[in-house]
Amino acid sequence: MAEVEYGGIKVSGGKLLLILPLIGTLGGGLWAGFEFYKDYMTMKEQIQNYVAPDLSAIDRQQAVMESEFAALKREDDAMAEVVRTEVNSVKEAVGVVKSDLQDIKRELKDDMTAMFSVIDKQDARNRDNVETVRGIINAFEIRMDSKIDRLDEKIDSLEEDLDKKIKRALDNPLANGG
Repeated sequence: MAEVEYGGIKVSGGKLLLILPLIGTLGGGLWAGFEFYKDYMTMKEQIQNYVAPDLSAIDRQQAVMESEFAALKREDDAMAEVVRTEVNSVKEAVGVVKSDLQDIKRELKDDMTAMFSVIDKQDARNRDNVETVRGIINAFEIRMDSKIDRLDEKIDSLEEDLDKKIKRALDNPLANGG
């Protein structure tokens, strides 16, 4: 059977056929982990660069509306009551929009936090999987080494028995034609 020796370690063809798929699986798992980490870092950068929408235009518009309301009040009280009602309804609508924007912002941050938690958990699972695969490979190598040692002992024993039988046959005077 073909053997490869590297760094004092002999590996037979049978072992190579078992080790190569495991190495391929481990490599694939590491590649997936690296891709996942790259996506994680890209998403993290996008989240860190997130800028909340500028609501100052709404505040300025509200201030302008309040000043216009004050001017109208001085001109006509009857007309001012109608305008006041309209302005209040606009203020209410602006307040609702502002509140909705704050809620959306809070929900978005909560969603991002939850997503980072899931990413961190997946990262930990990937690390655990690498350790599990390493353990499986080590256990497999130990079992294979044990079996190979037993086979080597059996071969040595058979060689010794064969050598004894050949020597006995050669030492036998009847076998030598004598």
